[in-house]
Amino acid sequence: MSQLPSAPKFSRRQALKLTAGAALASPALLTSTIANAAELERQIGQMIMIGFAGKSARGSFARKIAGHIAKGRAGSVVYLGSNIGTGRDVAGLNQLFHNSGVRHIAIDHEGGAVQRLRKQQGFTRLPSALKVAQSRSPEQARALYEVAAKELAKTGFTLNLGPVADLHRKANPVIGRNRRAYGSKAPTVTAYAGAFIQAHRRYGMLTSLKHFPGHGLSRKDSHKGFVDIRDSWDPEELQPFQHLIAQGLADIVMAGHLYVRVSERDNGELTTFSRTLVQDVLRRGLSFRGLAMTDDLDMGAVRKIASPKEAAIRSVEAGYDLILLSNSLRPNADLPAIAIGWIMEAVRDGRIHPAQIAQSAQRVQASRRI
Repeated sequence: MSQLPSAPKFSRRQALKLTAGAALASPALLTSTIANAAELERQIGQMIMIGFAGKSARGSFARKIAGHIAKGRAGSVVYLGSNIGTGRDVAGLNQLFHNSGVRHIAIDHEGGAVQRLRKQQGFTRLPSALKVAQSRSPEQARALYEVAAKELAKTGFTLNLGPVADLHRKANPVIGRNRRAYGSKAPTVTAYAGAFIQAHRRYGMLTSLKHFPGHGLSRKDSHKGFVDIRDSWDPEELQPFQHLIAQGLADIVMAGHLYVRVSERDNGELTTFSRTLVQDVLRRGLSFRGLAMTDDLDMGAVRKIASPKEAAIRSVEAGYDLILLSNSLRPNADLPAIAIGWIMEAVRDGRIHPAQIAQSAQRVQASRRI
């Protein structure tokens, strides 16, 4: 059975010092922090990446989301395929969100099966990651991705939710069959994912490595339900993430919704709710200083085991800085305000320490176009 590298060993005193639990805070500090509710709500809002319904800036749903952004109730917005109209529609929506003070406008633009913007919107059609690696050198791949990055940036996007840093296995139903990974070996994946990132940085675009700690060898699709990688996960899957972080090429790391064994002491846990994975493996083990991000909390792997409220709270408890709410299952234009209420309640109940919220918000605010 494969497991992630053991977490660093800490004495009890060190462990208590590292824990951000509200029970360890001084009552005076906790009270004074919660008293500034407006600031805390704004900080929580920075952590929310929200989806929307509709394809036009004239739509009431998009305008209401823009209003929440303007009031600090959401920091970022994400496009789904259902949001794509004409090229003019896309540009209009992005202008609406920028006028509202949005920090990041995100979209899946990997190429191949996962590319929201196509020729009909005026965007270059990209091959799948596997085809790129089979037909081009990393330098040629970088030139191709520079075209895509320039088009995205010109239209107002700031974050491409790629590249895929998983390993390729043909039988995998969501990565392999869609040819979304660059290859079956870590050095190949690292080289081409690095080219993708460098191309986007040339045009000021941020990127997100996914799906940490490795979705490529799994046997199921986390969009649909529970994905257990305790026996299928291989240590090589961690290498592309490790190497790209070490090279300074990781702006954001997105975790997959995967059930993984993080240490010998546990029988497994969902990555989305795993503080050990975020704090011990990603932060301390890999020395990652950027944004830790969830995959969409509306996906089946999460919906089937937790309510939207509990999923949002537990993701923040785990230490994620960006909480992705695609708002697609039951679209609600007021979801940003609702989600803030959930997290505020968890802070008041002592489940989440205000200092952790402040730290995540600071990371989000520090992230910007490269």
